[in-house]
Amino acid sequence: MLRALAVALLLSACTEATARGFFSTTSSPDSTWWAAAQACRFRDDSTAALRLAHGQRLDSLLTAVLRLSSDPLTALNPAPEGVLRVMSSDKKVVAYSFAVPLSSGDYAFFGQVHAQMGPITTLTPLTPSPTFDAFTEGDANHWPSGLIYSLQATTYRRTTRYHALMFRPHAQQAQQKWVEPWVFGRPLRGSSAGAECPPLPLYFGARVFALKDFAGEHFNSPPKRLLLRYAPEVSASMRFGKSGNEILVDEVAPMRHGRAGDFRTYGPTLAVDRLLFEQGKWTHQPVENP
Repeated sequence: MLRALAVALLLSACTEATARGFFSTTSSPDSTWWAAAQACRFRDDSTAALRLAHGQRLDSLLTAVLRLSSDPLTALNPAPEGVLRVMSSDKKVVAYSFAVPLSSGDYAFFGQVHAQMGPITTLTPLTPSPTFDAFTEGDANHWPSGLIYSLQATTYRRTTRYHALMFRPHAQQAQQKWVEPWVFGRPLRGSSAGAECPPLPLYFGARVFALKDFAGEHFNSPPKRLLLRYAPEVSASMRFGKSGNEILVDEVAPMRHGRAGDFRTYGPTLAVDRLLFEQGKWTHQPVENP
């Protein structure tokens, strides 16, 4: 009975402040926390408004428990159902993301970045930007939002660079996968956000792509991210190769009766594009067979 009441309170008025009173201050939340997290039915409730409300509550629960964890590698492993948890290849950064289905085939995206930067553990909530393109700058408050499904650390001249692979599904418009450069600033000690896990300055997009053309788009100046766009009824792959210095991307082109530039009509061909990270830049290699 007490547990059911606690779950009901968490779901009806869940903010980070109210959530913190329902579980212990250890890195692992208790059974009541898990019950509340699993009750956030953000994918299958009856209306978009209810699904979005559940998504906001779950995001607040994630923030509350992650702020109290000093070890990103062990916190929330595994993550609640429906939440994608991805660890960077150097095991210093853990990203959480999930998508709430709305109406007309669209989604609302939520994200958190939990990182260990030297002696400081940081937590950075991500606020989605409504629009973005290949040239838009972004930061934690203007996040080119989507599902984060891979995060690679690459070292060049003693500097570690991070690149995320992201996915933005859509049931009616063109779907998108893309390569998103992440640039970290110095952790902010003594932030007003609290003593536990201060936010980390995080910037998105960088001119690290030495390409003139990619996936049906021509660039007059270097892009800050690479977008792969294709029809809602098909699937296309973008993935890191065995070496963290390469990305393999399905080549896409207009399908039958499709027009160049109308990415809603694009689909994969039988070829794969290869991107290679050399001397701090991603370059395009000749198309090769899968």
